[in-house]
Amino acid sequence: MKRIFGTLAVFAVGALVGISPLLAESPLEDKGAVTIKTFQFRPTPLDVKPGAQVAWTNTDDILHTVTSGTPENPDGRFHSPLRGKGATFSMTFDQPGTYAYFCSRHQSMRGEVRVK
Repeated sequence: MKRIFGTLAVFAVGALVGISPLLAESPLEDKGAVTIKTFQFRPTPLDVKPGAQVAWTNTDDILHTVTSGTPENPDGRFHSPLRGKGATFSMTFDQPGTYAYFCSRHQSMRGEVRVK
């Protein structure tokens, strides 16, 4: 009973100051997951720690790619086709920085991994 009231108190204080403990920014992760759904990369940006492995999973029925850089300036760091529903690609990000990526077939699909 005491635990329930303690949890409720945290939510009440959060509500009074205009934040929710459930909506607070999550810590950086050692692993990251990006889902491709309805022609979008989610989440973007994705924040991870150096050395994190990021995995992209295609949940659409069509071919997408994960291509580093931008459509205007692909940088050649990585490129992988994801040939339909369930296809995956993983990449480890060792160095801090911001890594843009896109789908070479649907160039409005863009994402970003931030390593910090």
